[in-house]
Amino acid sequence: MEQVEEGKRLTGAKQYPRAIDMFRSAAALCPSNETAGLELARAYLAARRFPEAERTAQEILSRNPRSEHGQFLLAYSYFMQERFQEAGQTLRKLLDQNEKHPDAHKLMGLTLFFYKEYVLAEHELATALKLNPGDEEALYHLGRVYYTQNNFRPALHAFRRLVTANPASYKGYDQLGLCYEALGKIDEAVRAFQQAQKLARQNDSSYDWPFANLAEMLIKQNRNAEALPYAREAVNINPRSARNHYLLGKALSRQAEPQDSLVHLTRATELDPQYPEPHYLLGQLYQKLGRREDAARAFALFESLSKQAPHKKQ
Repeated sequence: MEQVEEGKRLTGAKQYPRAIDMFRSAAALCPSNETAGLELARAYLAARRFPEAERTAQEILSRNPRSEHGQFLLAYSYFMQERFQEAGQTLRKLLDQNEKHPDAHKLMGLTLFFYKEYVLAEHELATALKLNPGDEEALYHLGRVYYTQNNFRPALHAFRRLVTANPASYKGYDQLGLCYEALGKIDEAVRAFQQAQKLARQNDSSYDWPFANLAEMLIKQNRNAEALPYAREAVNINPRSARNHYLLGKALSRQAEPQDSLVHLTRATELDPQYPEPHYLLGQLYQKLGRREDAARAFALFESLSKQAPHKKQ
């Protein structure tokens, strides 16, 4: 149908509202044509309109309960709404029907990753790669599973494979830098992070992670002057990140710039009130500035927050 093809073109051009209207019209003209409904669900997902994607996928399945595309899109809509149990149940039904569905294995792996079932997630992602060896997303997430389990050498191997297959993968180089850092290969880590930064500037100007990650590594190495420009750039790219402000505040505090440091550390606590580390550093700075009551409050907050659930960066 011409409307479906035009809708695909609009989706590719990220003109999602127009694409959705086109697919709706095509589906209304021929309700029995599953293709229009599937493309409508995909357009909703691309537009991050997940409840509508879910409803569209369910309508497809009401007419054809064994539609593999319909089941996958329903599972994906659940996953994106963080309804992981429903995503897993839907994927299980799909895999019982077709155990060689690579995307279903990949999404199952990601679902299990969120449940911290790392061994099972590793198995699903490895299966997805066996079925589709060129799947860069599956390879990336397999590396992340290895890294999360502190299996740094397999993670390094996965990310090396990724950047070899796709030299423009800035996320792959960023993860490669983290692996090198974990293995104590600091020079290699610096080069990987800098390559990630270069590629991110070219392809995704909103991606701040390699700047923050390199700044954090250099601060750990007590190379604070070198860390400062990367921490500043991370804040410039994403000023809503508590972690970025914390890292810049920490680097500044070690460069004997307490007032500037206080500004960024205070901003970090405003952006994420559950983040313990900025409070500890604020306490130290207040002590140096003779602000004893402020220091006591900051240390008390640090102690209180540290007893709660572990904090996640960004």
